[in-house]
Amino acid sequence: MKLFTLLRQKIRRYFAEHGYTCDFCGKEVFDYAEHRLCEACESSMPRNEQSTCPKCGRQTRSAGVCLTCKAHMPAFTQGFSPFVYKGKAAGLVNRLKNGQPHLGLYLGEQTAEYFLKCHSVQESEQPFLVIPVPLTEKRTQGRGYNQAAELAEAICATLDRHGIRAELDLEVLQKTRETGQQKHMSAIQRMENASGAYHVHKRKLCRDRAVLLIDDILTTGATGGECAKLLKNAGAKAVYFLTPTAVMENK
Repeated sequence: MKLFTLLRQKIRRYFAEHGYTCDFCGKEVFDYAEHRLCEACESSMPRNEQSTCPKCGRQTRSAGVCLTCKAHMPAFTQGFSPFVYKGKAAGLVNRLKNGQPHLGLYLGEQTAEYFLKCHSVQESEQPFLVIPVPLTEKRTQGRGYNQAAELAEAICATLDRHGIRAELDLEVLQKTRETGQQKHMSAIQRMENASGAYHVHKRKLCRDRAVLLIDDILTTGATGGECAKLLKNAGAKAVYFLTPTAVMENK
């Protein structure tokens, strides 16, 4: 398993540094990896630049806490998402989840940059503990990777380039059972679906730490909220939920 992990990391580093085409449309990009998308695709990405919920970070219709958070306030400290889940951003996330793990490079880098833009990091802080939302072992083996882990590795590398200390751990959180597909579930159903599905394996590592919890999409915040609750119960002083995309408030 360790040999496989090391090989995967070497392959990831190679793709991080080498590439000649836009990660979205395939057009030649001669300054890859400084720019992973061509100019046209980059300019059409639906960035989260308007009014956002101060709790979950989703784009809102007006200033203030979104209706979803008002109804069910999530346990994480604050959420950050650079893109709205639509258009090219939704396309990239869906491809990331379905056989193209290298897309985690662009999406993870953008997520880290957005987090640093929105959140003031104190130099004296302990290293961030970076934790991807886990899949079950069966789901990970079936897919061949965990898309949240791909994002987390890119986020750590980007933070490091900015001189921000971060420690990635893939074993702090474990998923103990499969959860149903949440696409058509209500907020309450999603919370019930996520409840009891996760376990903190390394509780001592969480004590008095600021945690970056990583996933691919924020929809209602049920998964992030459930994981954050467990991490805080294990002693984490803050849990920031980072996802490349968030579903926009629909009312």
